[in-house]
Amino acid sequence: MFQRTLRLLAFGNHFAVWVSSLIVTGILSFFLAKYNLSNNAHVIYQEVIATITLAVWTFGMILPLVNAYGGHLWLANHILSYLWLTAFIFSAQDWAGGRCRTHAPTFGKCGLKKTVIAFNFFAFFFLLVNIFVEGLLFRAHRDERTGASKSRPGTAAHNGTTAPAV
Repeated sequence: MFQRTLRLLAFGNHFAVWVSSLIVTGILSFFLAKYNLSNNAHVIYQEVIATITLAVWTFGMILPLVNAYGGHLWLANHILSYLWLTAFIFSAQDWAGGRCRTHAPTFGKCGLKKTVIAFNFFAFFFLLVNIFVEGLLFRAHRDERTGASKSRPGTAAHNGTTAPAV
């Protein structure tokens, strides 16, 4: 039952990351298509990370719904959380604190820029939460497969009998 709850929580986190990457990809694709941003490394970096996440999580989002899944995307969550943190920092440096109107692209469109900042943070946050969820899920899956019991051997009586000390 605990593993099922963790898998549903992992699915929810994966879905939130997928939606965040979809929104960021859409807005940044609009900026890249409408304005000449071939020299804006921050926007291109954010677009690449969002697109890679969108592609991976389109299939990875479904994995927690499979009974055999046991937190195998832990490493991907860990790596992508750092990349999304960097994307969040880039977007906040470029467009937060009154710099929205003075920084490219579009010297305006502050609503879209702040939406990118927000969903960069959401993707980072849900990936970070999912690191812990996937770690617990991996541990529960491993314990279930190896048949590990909750008591440690040698610390409690086994089957109601005590082993003689040697």
